[in-house]
Order: sequence, then structure tokens, then C-alpha cells
Amino acid sequence: MDSEDPQSEKLASANGSSLTTWLACAVFVILCAAFLKVVSGKYGSGTPSPSDTTAGSSSTNTSRAPVFILLGLSNFWDPSREVVLWWDEMIAEAREGTLDTGDESNIRRADYAGAATCLECHPGNHEKWWSHAHRRMNAVADAENVLGDFTGDSTIEYLGGIGRFRQQAGKYFMSLERGGNTRVYGIVRTIGSRFFQYYIGRVVSSTTPVTETQRNVDHVLPFGYWLSRHEWVPTVHVSSLDRSGDVTYDPFDTQAAVTYDSSCSDCHTTLPFGDWITRSGGGQRSTEFTPRSFQFDMGEYILGEHAELATQGKDLLAYAPEQVMRIGAAVQYLPAMTNAINLGISCEACHNGGAEHIAASTKTASTKLPSFFPISPLIATAAKSADQLRARDSGNLNFVCGRCHSGGRPEFANGTHTWNSTEFSDGIRGFCYKPKSAGHGNLQPLTCVHCHEPHEGIGKKWKLTPAQNDQKCLDCHSQFESAVALTAHTHHAADSAGSRCMNCHMPKINEGLEDMVRTHRIFNPTDPQMIEANQPNACNLCHTDKPIDWTIGKLQQWYGAEHRYSASALAANYSPGESVGAGWLKSSHAPTRLSAASAIAQGPEVEAMTAELLRLLVGDESLLNRQFIQKLLEDRYQTNFRDQGYRFYHEEPARRAAIRKVETALGK
Repeated sequence: MDSEDPQSEKLASANGSSLTTWLACAVFVILCAAFLKVVSGKYGSGTPSPSDTTAGSSSTNTSRAPVFILLGLSNFWDPSREVVLWWDEMIAEAREGTLDTGDESNIRRADYAGAATCLECHPGNHEKWWSHAHRRMNAVADAENVLGDFTGDSTIEYLGGIGRFRQQAGKYFMSLERGGNTRVYGIVRTIGSRFFQYYIGRVVSSTTPVTETQRNVDHVLPFGYWLSRHEWVPTVHVSSLDRSGDVTYDPFDTQAAVTYDSSCSDCHTTLPFGDWITRSGGGQRSTEFTPRSFQFDMGEYILGEHAELATQGKDLLAYAPEQVMRIGAAVQYLPAMTNAINLGISCEACHNGGAEHIAASTKTASTKLPSFFPISPLIATAAKSADQLRARDSGNLNFVCGRCHSGGRPEFANGTHTWNSTEFSDGIRGFCYKPKSAGHGNLQPLTCVHCHEPHEGIGKKWKLTPAQNDQKCLDCHSQFESAVALTAHTHHAADSAGSRCMNCHMPKINEGLEDMVRTHRIFNPTDPQMIEANQPNACNLCHTDKPIDWTIGKLQQWYGAEHRYSASALAANYSPGESVGAGWLKSSHAPTRLSAASAIAQGPEVEAMTAELLRLLVGDESLLNRQFIQKLLEDRYQTNFRDQGYRFYHEEPARRAAIRKVETALGK
């Protein structure tokens, strides 16, 4: 991850007479004011580099357009790296020392050939991708893609209302009825195909007031279909459409609408790279994860690719600040149905536009391989050679994965995310993704494809055996290859659960789609923040019946007395002598309760703790906790709580009555 940035210092002293505007991190498209600062003044004699620009600074030079700055972001790999987006033409000094890639381009819509063109030369990878969940992450709502029950027989009773789902003349509809009022959505697209399927649509009729957005913009609908259980459930983890915690969202009485193309499409569809980076998510992620500095003539790109937005012609300086903001918002809201390369995630989402590669290739050879990194006459990059842009190295590969599998989620005490889809953000918080300067020696940082085959989906369950999982770690940590060395390290018998690398360093504390899955943050079971906060530690996820004193004693005995923990934090957060598992089930932290419930339900303590787990099915405030615990217990006891009338999304009195019947059926 060596520095490739020869031009940084030159930009700071660029000629002030050049009519330029620095746009850092695609900020003009950001609608979240918490991150956006518009510098409405004009720069004086010196064009600052983005790192020198301070929000709120100004001067009296009236020849300049305003500057937009996204605050608080820096590159994970190297803080000196910058992504700079220019509104008018990039100055000559900005291109000094950068790589000349000629007329090659892989960022415009015309540069993309579509996934079907890859089939002829890459049938194996294309076939794997065809069955990958990526392909159907977003799809047209037609007979091939709609997996939910729209026969008209399946309904959901929720918050005193009822949801109905029907098909008519090849079109799909979702109706919400309560108190004599009815709202009908027309469904146009689907989201997902592996565990759940959500739906995108618009209101087509309503007896109660709705907004123009609900009528005219594609947005995420309030109910989805749980594929493995064949039932309709409330939509969760979609901004305001979420009753997964104690937030009240009533789909029968709301004007809330989470527009899909302005946010979710950043990752759920294949967009031209030039469009993607001008959106708020693309600009942010590029800044955070790019393997090299680069600059982009964004204004020229936008007005060239989206002529309908060029209301003031092609003179970029003719656009006032508010007009630039409107153009940015328009790019953010471009409908994926007409603007995306493919709905869903296709080949060119990772490989970028492949038209020039296809034109230069036969079935057996190519004179121009595709590039993981953007290439264009509009882009000035700090790469030292074109080979670096095409290389299958850690920098390029992690940039590709980080473009989607990153972001913010609720966190545990040590900063680990509590639920999925931000695996890359979690991974880089652990040790193995750290830059070489952080003690890796000659090892490159880990990449996602070290464990994941990028063209082939995971499927319903992780396919590798525990021994194969261990080998992934031993590829770098070969000092633990022998049984003697491994046992000395883990203090558990080789080939036992306690000697499996991932059980200790990547425990199952991450809320997946219907099961708890492994966190992608690789960290130690001795982590003081987790232990002191009484949140999941790897030892007690197996030994849920042991008190924390037992755990700390073992850790100090095995790994050194220096592993000390705050006595005051332990006293405040633990009950003396209580098993850690029992304490976790009573935690005020919902993800801790869920991690504990998953470990207990699949472990030897389930019989002793079933009553406590059933108590959570009644009283846990988290809808998702109840959903997961229901499935865990049903799987463990090979029964179906729905036969006793239990629905995890029903209100508490109904849940309580149903659980009494469940207790009788289980003999509890």
C-alpha cells in the first residue's frame, strides 16, 4: 500500500487565476446537512487543496464559484490520499505527475456492455453469478423474480389492520386495510431472493392522504416475504420503515416513504462509475477506501452524460451554487429502471465498464484487461502504471468490496457492528486488514476474496468445513499449524470447537438475515471493552453457564496477568456469581440479548434456559430478537410456534396468550 501521490503538494500552490471549484467527496449531492458545509465565499490568490480547505473560509475574489466540502472523512489506508471532484475543468497543475491513460474509459454509460456480453467468454463465472443473490438484489417485479405469495390467499394481521397481496394481469399489488381505510401499492421491483424478499412500488389508490413522493417515486413497501417460512412479515432495517426495536412505525397511518433509487441503489444496482461517485455514498466510500489519490472532472462528466440537466448550457461557471446543488440532487434521484446498467449487482459493478475490454478480446486472449479502478480522460490518478489499475491486489480488491459492504450500523462496546451488510467496515477495524505499516511485515492486508469466491454466492449456509475455515487463517498464521502449537495457543484440544480460529476471533454476534452470523471484525476474546461492558465475549458464548470471574481467571491464566479489567466496570455491569448467559438475557442491550439467546438455544444449556427464552418471546422490545428466538427454538425443538398462534410481530397481549399455549405444547 505504498504512496502513489506525487501531485499533492503542487496542488496547494496552484495559480489562483484559474477558474476552479474543488468539490471533495461528491458533497453537492448530499442532502444530509449534518455532513455538508457550503463555502459561499470566493477564494483569493491561491487555490487550496481539499486538505487545506476549511469549511466556512472565504475571500473576495468574485471570479470563483463556491466550494463544497464533506467534513470528517479520511482515507483508511493512508490519510494523505484524497479524492477531489472538480466542477469546472481540472487545472493543469492537478494533472502533473499523474498517469496518462489516453482515451481509455470505463466510467461512462457507453463504456458498459451489460452482463449478457460476458457469457460467451466466461460461461463458468457467468453461470455462478446467475444463481448468485447479487443478481437479484434488485429486479423487475415479474413472474420470474417475484417469490412472495401473491395468490390472494396469504395475508398479514398487524397493528389492528390487515395486509393483502394479489396479482392481476401480470401486475402485483399490496393492500393495507384498517378501520375502513384502504391503501393500495403497485409493485414494480423486488429486493432480495435468498432469505427475504422486499418490494418497491408506489401508491396507486388510497382513501387516506398520501404524499406526492408516495404516489410518484419508487419506495420500499412496508411488508416483505420470509421465503423459508412462507409468510409475510414487517419490513425492518430500512430507515424509518422499522419496528425492529422500540421505534414505532405504523404502516397503516403514515406518510413515511423511503425512496429506493436515491439511496439503496448505490449498492443494489449496477450504476456507471461516473454516476456512482457523484452520489453521496459513492463519494464518501471513494474517499475512505481508494487505494490511491485521484481527481475527477465531475462537472464535465455530468453535463456530458446527462444533457437534460444542462439547463444553463455547457459553461460550468454559469451555474450558481443552488443550481449545482439541484443538479447533484437530480443525479442522486435518477431512476434505476432507466439509468442503471443492470438492476441488481452484475459483472461490471466490480470490473467497471467492459466495452473496450470486449472489443479487444477473443475467447482465448485479450490485449486490454478490464480495470478494477476507474479510468477516463476525466480522471487523473496517482497510479504509477496502468498495470496497477488492473492488478488483482489487495488495494483494488478491497476498494471494490468496500464500495458496498461498508457504512454505519449500531455498535457493540468495542465498535463492532451488531448487524450485517457492513462486513468490510467491520473487517478493517480488526487487525488483519491493517496497512503494512501496522505490523504486517511483508504480508499484504487481508482481502474479502481470501475467504469468499466473488462470483459464487454463499447460499443458505456457509459451505466450508471448520477445518477449511481454519486453513484460511493458517495461510498467514502458519505458526499454529501443528496440533501441539495450536493447543498451546488455544488451551483446547486440537480439532475441538475451542480450537477453531473463528469461534474465538470471529464469534457469531452479528445479526444476519434469519440467523446469527460471524462478525467480520477479527479481534481477541480478551477484548476489555466487551468484557467490561458485559457484552458478548467468545469464551462465554460457548460457556454460557459460567460467571465472569471464571472467564477472567482463565484468560489471565492462559494469556498473562496483564489482561486486567476495570473492577468498577465489572461491579457495575455484572451480578456476582450469576452465569454470564443468564445476565446477557437480561441485558438492556438488545444485540447482547440476541447473541446470548442464539448461543444458548444451540448449546447444552437450552433445556435449563428455555423458560427465559420464551419470556423474551413475550417481553423483548425488539421485534427482530423475537423473530430470531422464535426460529431458534422452533429449529431446536422441531416444532412450529405458529400452530399455537404465535407471531413475533403481534402486540404483547397476543404474544403472551400464544406463548402459554407454546409452553403447554413443549411441556414446560
